[in-house]
Amino acid sequence: MKKVIILFIALLYWGQGTAQINLEQAMPGPVFQDADVGSMAFGDIDNDGDNDLMVTGKGGPVLSTLYINDGAGNFTEATGAAFLGVFSGTVGFEDVNNDGFLDLLITGSTTGGIRTVNLYLNTGTGGFTLSQNTPFEPSSGGDFAFADVDNDGDKDVIMTGYDVNGNGFSTLYLNDGTGAFAEVTGTPFQGLKNGSVEFIDIENDGDEDVILAGLNNNDVLSTALFTNDGSGNFTLVPNTPFPGCDGGDIAIGDSDNDGDLDILLNGGTSNIGEITNLYINDGTGSFSLSANTVLPGTTVGVSEFADFDNDGDLDVIIIGAGDGVISNIYENQGANTFVLADELVAAYLASAAIGDIDGDNYIDVIIAGTSFSSPTRGTKTYMNQGMSTSEVNLFLEENQITIFPNPTQGSFKIEGLTGAYTIQILDMTGAMYQVLNTSSSSITLDITDLPAGMYLIRAESKANDRGSVQKILKQ
Repeated sequence: MKKVIILFIALLYWGQGTAQINLEQAMPGPVFQDADVGSMAFGDIDNDGDNDLMVTGKGGPVLSTLYINDGAGNFTEATGAAFLGVFSGTVGFEDVNNDGFLDLLITGSTTGGIRTVNLYLNTGTGGFTLSQNTPFEPSSGGDFAFADVDNDGDKDVIMTGYDVNGNGFSTLYLNDGTGAFAEVTGTPFQGLKNGSVEFIDIENDGDEDVILAGLNNNDVLSTALFTNDGSGNFTLVPNTPFPGCDGGDIAIGDSDNDGDLDILLNGGTSNIGEITNLYINDGTGSFSLSANTVLPGTTVGVSEFADFDNDGDLDVIIIGAGDGVISNIYENQGANTFVLADELVAAYLASAAIGDIDGDNYIDVIIAGTSFSSPTRGTKTYMNQGMSTSEVNLFLEENQITIFPNPTQGSFKIEGLTGAYTIQILDMTGAMYQVLNTSSSSITLDITDLPAGMYLIRAESKANDRGSVQKILKQ
């Protein structure tokens, strides 16, 4: 039987104007492996309600290490599971066999330069076993993403990168629901390396579309968007505004809070150098470059959306090298305008994990890569300072809403609403999955289709610009 964790409720002040974003390096912070030219990801591997961490990369030896969080941001290296040490790859958590526990996919090259791919299945006690006879292409220098592309209730995966012969590939694998995957042939995707891939529902029809960027096998940079017919059949979208780029990142989020998903495209181009461009979705899946958004272009790093100040919109973090080396956070001012809010220790050949690590409902950041401060390849932790105690106490005087059941298998109810509210469902990085408006005193929501894990339920009153944020665990 799963251990049920009753999560505390944290209520956050919701004031007019913009809250200050302030992250400070933990000194001393948690001790993690060096992870230059690596990858990292958060995942609650033991279903205790906090973010554990997987790290790959080098700096010293090539390693892949899992760290267990005690809920307060203190991490301990996991024992009992041996992960192949790799660099220049990607790591990601997903429940591939629908048992309620997060499994782990890792790609990358070994110390000897051998490209690999390994799927590790969670035993349910926080341990992992290697899945045998997977059909995945061993790879490095690429990316992968999970989504249910054929709407059958399990997570499929698309992978890109350099194959064992040094050629680029882009391959879709369908899951049968037990964690057994089969390659899909005849897809329209061209082989790409040194790039990025993300799923995105561009027209809000419930189907997972996909965007891929990278270098093709003719050494031409490419960025391509494909729509999904709901059964996992993809069609190229013509005449998109995206330049071909590689060496960067793709982030998906509703940057302007209009209910559809926008695209942040980052990397190196063939004619204008490094870019970080925001493309706005008109709600039908048609995108245009945001003229109001000016962000520094970088490569060999990270670009991600996250709500660092809990004000209800998505800010941006950019890490990498361009005209200079940066690790900067840009605050969303509305109207797709972003301003520099905080500067962390600059890094390139970088990776990052973004999420709440100490349970205070503020997004923290762990960054690895090469920097110009000692240790030059050390993995650094930045804690979000959030708001003052007086601000929190001010809001605690307000009426509280209740959410139950928590944890939930999918359906849950919100009660205690008074007047008109906007309700948002977000993951722990601030990425928004659903937004709706209600004037009812209670409302029932369903997150059955979302992966198991921790989510935020944000309720904002339209009358007084205040609201609350509560955690809910999807089992």
